[in-house]
Amino acid sequence: MKNERSNFYSAELPLDALTIDREGGESLQRQIYLALRSLILRRVLQPGLKLPSTRELAKIIDVSRNTIVAAYDQLSTEGYVETRQGASTCIVDLPPPLEAKEPQTENRSPGISKTGKLLVGSQIMSFDPQNCALRPSTPDVASFPFKTWNRLQSNRLRRQGTELFNYNFHGGLPALQAAISNYLQAYRGVRCDSDQIIITSGAQSALDLLSRLLLDPGDRVWMEDPGYVNAAVLFAAAGADIKPLPVSEKGWDLEDVPDGPIRLIYSTPSCQQPLGLTMLMEQRLRLLDIAYRKNAWIIEDDFDSEYRISGKAVPAMQGHDVQNRTIYVGTFAKTLFPAIRIGFMVIPRELGAEVSRAMLYSGHHVSLPLQATLADFIGDGHFARHLRRTRRLYSERRDYFLGLCRDRLGDWLEPICANVGIQIAFQFRQEICDVDFVRHATPRRLNLMALSRFFRSEPPRQGLLMGYAANDQRSTEKYVTELSDLIGGYSPANAGKRPQQKSVS
Repeated sequence: MKNERSNFYSAELPLDALTIDREGGESLQRQIYLALRSLILRRVLQPGLKLPSTRELAKIIDVSRNTIVAAYDQLSTEGYVETRQGASTCIVDLPPPLEAKEPQTENRSPGISKTGKLLVGSQIMSFDPQNCALRPSTPDVASFPFKTWNRLQSNRLRRQGTELFNYNFHGGLPALQAAISNYLQAYRGVRCDSDQIIITSGAQSALDLLSRLLLDPGDRVWMEDPGYVNAAVLFAAAGADIKPLPVSEKGWDLEDVPDGPIRLIYSTPSCQQPLGLTMLMEQRLRLLDIAYRKNAWIIEDDFDSEYRISGKAVPAMQGHDVQNRTIYVGTFAKTLFPAIRIGFMVIPRELGAEVSRAMLYSGHHVSLPLQATLADFIGDGHFARHLRRTRRLYSERRDYFLGLCRDRLGDWLEPICANVGIQIAFQFRQEICDVDFVRHATPRRLNLMALSRFFRSEPPRQGLLMGYAANDQRSTEKYVTELSDLIGGYSPANAGKRPQQKSVS
């Protein structure tokens, strides 16, 4: 009878498919599970078929019963078999798998949304990750006091309780909120309390959250032209109607205010992106008045404001906003190092509850142990000392960089001289297409950025945006020499032709 039963199960259950490798790295239980699952999916084992009992199958293939129990349990958990108390284990009637389409057939993938297409279709600048040659907005990471940072981080982790390791403080660690609030009040003239600080995973994260929280499709955004491309992409993705706020060496043109309502005004008044200009007080007050009359929010992106080469830093515009319409956005990417991924917002109290709740669902959170380390870094005075040291360093590097550019690039490039920021915009003196030139320079590992990509108006100004802060004098001379050689021999057939700009609206 025993042999008859074994023969019966051998006929119903192809035991050759259950061969196991007792010397292999995979456990016996998983080998049996995978073999049975494959037979079920290929319908070699038909729906409704009763599998042998765990005891019987264990004897047939000479393994422990517990091994078969574990394999059956896994199959049952995933829904391949059904086991009822006191009854046999049966194969579940699964729907047949979809047949693979031929490569030539029509793509039936659901695809992505219109918003998603806009995001992924926007122009992305590719930089060499291992080379900071002339890359804009890039600080000197090598000058950062990592030994001090690591010591603070180690101390925090060693003495900290459990509050940093749970789902806490989605708006930001109170210690870091307080440290940032104290810094902003003392050095940037921002009017705020610590509970108005929202910690985000970078300034771009803050802009992403604000664009979704403040804008409905069709809402009008008045934005600097030229302006920060990544912000424009987010506003357009939210369905905004973006209107240009012209900026030039003469300042911000606030005369031609768009008709009708304005929902949001975006500005970088302390260090205009990309020109590096500073908005005068008269223009700041006028912009605040326009926001009040238009019942609009202002996003003040305090881009690169800490690195003013001459004179004291100009206080933030938010400090003069008595109507509480300004949302102040900042980041530690330039002052510390980009990979820290910590930014912040100063939110008017009218928006505080909404933004704090939105943070709960948005996922723009920053590691709490990392926030605690930064709070100590600021509170113990290391941040202020690091800023003083890098200001001196960057001032020297800026002077050297501009001197080399005048000597070796002066025939082709004219700097748009501003005294703030860790990047400098240059305009071509000759008819050269900047997008084509940047493409030509990429194989040489020169991380340049075309100035025209920041413009929405036509024709855009042609030039280059270059960084200087991350390179010492020896590297700077090397890269400027390479650029001089490259631009001196540049004469493609389409030089001087202006490319059609791709709008993000």
